[in-house]
Parts: sequence; C-alpha cells; structure tokens
Amino acid sequence: MNVDLNKSWTGVSESPFQISRLGADGFFSLLLLVILLALLACFLDKAATEPLPLTVGQHQLFLDNFIVEKLAGVRRVMHQPEKRGALLRPDIPSDGDLVQVRSAPLWVPEEGLYKLYYLAYARDPKYTVGMALATSEDGIHWQKPILGAVEVHGSKENNWVVVDPALTWPNNAMEGIVYDPEDTHPERRYKALLGAENRKPVVSPDGIHWTRLGTEEIPSSDESQLVYDGNAGRYLAIVKTSNLYGRAFAVCSSTDFEHWTAPRSLFGADAEDQQMAPDVIRQHVNDPHMLGPLFVDPDPASGWKPPRGTTHLPTWRAEVYNVAIFPYEGTYLALPAMYYPTGTSLPVPNNTDGFDVIQLATSRDLAHWDRLGDRGEFIGPSGIEHGRVGVFDRVQLLPTNRPLLKDDELWFYYSGLKWRDPVYGLNTDGTPRDPGTLSQDERADLNEGWGAVCMAALRRDGFISLDADGEGDVLTRPVRLAGQNLFLNLSAREGRATVELLDMDGVPVGGFSAADAIPPIGDSVQLSASWRLHPDISGLSGRIVRLKIHLEHASLYSLWVE
Repeated sequence: MNVDLNKSWTGVSESPFQISRLGADGFFSLLLLVILLALLACFLDKAATEPLPLTVGQHQLFLDNFIVEKLAGVRRVMHQPEKRGALLRPDIPSDGDLVQVRSAPLWVPEEGLYKLYYLAYARDPKYTVGMALATSEDGIHWQKPILGAVEVHGSKENNWVVVDPALTWPNNAMEGIVYDPEDTHPERRYKALLGAENRKPVVSPDGIHWTRLGTEEIPSSDESQLVYDGNAGRYLAIVKTSNLYGRAFAVCSSTDFEHWTAPRSLFGADAEDQQMAPDVIRQHVNDPHMLGPLFVDPDPASGWKPPRGTTHLPTWRAEVYNVAIFPYEGTYLALPAMYYPTGTSLPVPNNTDGFDVIQLATSRDLAHWDRLGDRGEFIGPSGIEHGRVGVFDRVQLLPTNRPLLKDDELWFYYSGLKWRDPVYGLNTDGTPRDPGTLSQDERADLNEGWGAVCMAALRRDGFISLDADGEGDVLTRPVRLAGQNLFLNLSAREGRATVELLDMDGVPVGGFSAADAIPPIGDSVQLSASWRLHPDISGLSGRIVRLKIHLEHASLYSLWVE
C-alpha cells in the first residue's frame, strides 16, 4: 500500500469536527490505515524483543550487534591472521613463472586428500595459461601429480586438467571450484565457473575432465568467485561489474547450478574509500620496507596534474579488484581485495599499476555491509625488511572463495604477487630495463617466479573480539537456551570471565548468578561455562534468558551451546 501520510493526515488536521468532509469511504480508509500502522508497530516491537533461539553448534560472533543488547567497558578489536608464507610456488616447467589461485583447497574424504586447483602461467604458445591440480594430506605440503592429460611445451608430464582443448587463455580459466559429494549425479560432483568474459558453469566427475553444462552464461568481467551457501542451500556466483568508482561486484544465485538469477549489486568501493585512499597510498609508497608498485604518480596533494594530451587513467583512489563472499556461522563474511591504483602503466597506457589490501566486512542479507576494523588491513602486503626472496605477497593479494577450517584455526589461502608491472623488466618511464643492472638479489628474486599461493592462519572465530582492558560487561539480547553446555571462545590468560544468566526482569536465575559462577580461565577456542551447583545448562533447555558476561582483562570472540 502506497500512502502519502502527510497528505492523509493534513485532511483532518484543520478541525476535529470536519471529518465529514472526507465522507464515509475516506473515514474508513483512514481508520484502516491507523489500524495497519498500529499492527505494524506491534509487529516490529515484537520482532525486536523476540528471543533468539540458540541453535546447537552454531557459534555467535560479535562482528555486529545481532546478539548484543549492551556493551560496557569493552571495545571491538579486529585481528589479523598470521602469515605462513608461500605454500605453492612455480617450481615445475608447466607452472611457468607465475601461479595464482581463486579457490580454497577442497577436502575429498574418500581420497583422504586436499585438492587445490590453480592457474599455471606456462606461457606455452598454444595455451599460455592452464588449470593445474595440486594435492596434499595436510593442506601445507603440496604435490603436483602427473596427470598426462594436456600437452604443455611438448610434454604431457604435468598436472594440468582437461577443460576444453579448443579454449585458450583466458577462456580456459576456472574459478571457484566446489566439491559436492552429495550431488545425486556423479558426473557433477565437482563444479566450477569457466571463462573470462562471462562465466559458464562446468562440472566434472573426477576433478580432471570437465564439461560445460547446457546453461546460459553468467554476465561477468575478468574476475569472479563461486561458493556454496549452506545458509540458504544455493550457489553464489560473485561476478565482476563496475560502479561509480570503478571495479565492483554483483551476485547471481542458483539452487541447481543450471538456472541463475539476474545479477544484482553486491559489493563495491564507496565515497569513504575514496577519502581514505590517498593516506593508504602515501603510507604504502613511503614505507621503505615495501617494494612496488613500479609506476606511481606524484601525490595529488602537491597539485600535480596529468600532462595535457596524454592518456592517463584515474589514480590515487580505491576500487574492489576481487571479493570473496562466504557463509560463516549464520552470517556472511567478505574479503574484498581493495585495489589502490597509483600510476598509469607504461609503455602502453591501457591499465594502472597499484597494490591490493584485503579487508574484512560482514552482512546478514548480502545487501547491507558493515566494514570491520575501520576498513584497515585484514591481510596486507608483506615488506622486504628481511630480504626479498620468498616474499611473494608484496603488491597484489587476491583471496580465495572461503577459508579452510583446520583444527582450531581458519586458514586463508590467497594469491600473492610480487609485482603488477614487471619491476625488473621496465624503468619508471616505461623503457626496457638493462638486465645487466640487476643485482644478485634481484636476479634471485626474479628467477624464483613472481606469483605463489600463500596462506595465513587465524584463530577460529577470531575475526573480532570484545576486549576489556580492565573490567567490562557484555549483555546479550534475550536468547532461548538449548543443549547441555555453554561454551566461550575466550582469551583470559591474565584475566577471567564470569557468566551469569538473567531472567527477563534482569534478575539472576537461581544458581546461575555471578556469585555462583566458576570463571573459565585460560586461552582457548572452547572454554566451558559452569556454576558451583550446576556444571552445565542442561536443566534450562527452552528457558529464555539474557547472558551477562563480565570480562576482566580478557577477550571474548564467540559463544555457543552444544
């Protein structure tokens, strides 16, 4: 119902005795409107106070205020994963001088292996780039099996998989490989998106031989992601488009991997990113430990303008080069690779040089995003203060479609590239660099290749913590208890956390007050809450309570019931 409230109410505001002017139909229309508005207000009020059912096994994080009613004396802190370096490098002829990845490793239980599909830049005259397979038992140490399927540089002794021999780069690239052992069609166990300009759904029974489904193409430019959304039982194709500020991304969804929704806007840079970009770029290019990019325009604060009559692309700004979107514990997380173009590439000025920073964002509906950590680095470029050899993630960092949950950690695999423009092949004016000017370190750096698959590890649920430097309290919204045990992901090596349960009037539940609590102490992703007379919450299943967690020199990451 579209109603102009101002117009409707103006009709009766002149005098309470002039309602007859509206006539009977107008009066009853107004009465109906008032009733509908009252019902809507009641519905919204009820939704705001409706208790949140705690689903057994689903962790509640503190990325937003979804479970939070009140915070006092605590602050949100974003944590960065610990870098574990380059795990897969270009070290066989069919890899060429560069490998990169868009899909996280797949665990295939019947084979007892992780499988990682990556782009290998062999620069063969026929294929240039192809899709290759690496396997691992632990996700750290990788082997490159000889598949004998594709001839590269005159030999089939390589690990390339068969996509379509008629396709050449970039149309033979696959992104976002998904393993689906529950698909009733064995030939569709592996799924991926194929191509560069627009995406074609492809499937495989073994992950080696791929065929295209007879479906429509998914509109996209040259970057994309694919992930299975267990929250809603659908596949999400994250495809490249543009917005006011440059590169951006849209989303298409499918429940059967054949029929896809039309693209809708998903994620892109905004005005605040543009305001921050000059400072981000200044910090990077002025850091003596950072190497690259090669082409950097003068700081716009100096008043510099591109020379008239020259081709020059906009720089010193921000856009989204790629973004991984994945479901996590009932919500969605995004890893946008924020690209900061610094200068026009030379000698052919048809693109820009620059660098990437992976940030962190969250959403409950894939439409409204909260940018976490004040839009700071979640995974940023590495410096060369300890030497340049082996440091691949210096300039471009591109995320895979989701992290890998391994024991008590989340492992983030990503592409790490040493440069976007060839720093050892060109001078800053775009002329060829004399190879004789390369130092010994530069030669060693060049010879090991310029792109690798890197990994960084984060504590499980460790994106955001609620930190109390002294004392602080976390009060949740009303929740409906389930399960037997209440667990906290907590760091309290030199502090503690006290958990009490309050009824809807704010009164402690008998036996579950702060005085009754036995504080969990230590630093663990799973610490159990207990009370002197109650080792667990099994007697409170279905009870509606608020949780009040008192923190002393502690960090709280998540809570859940089992």
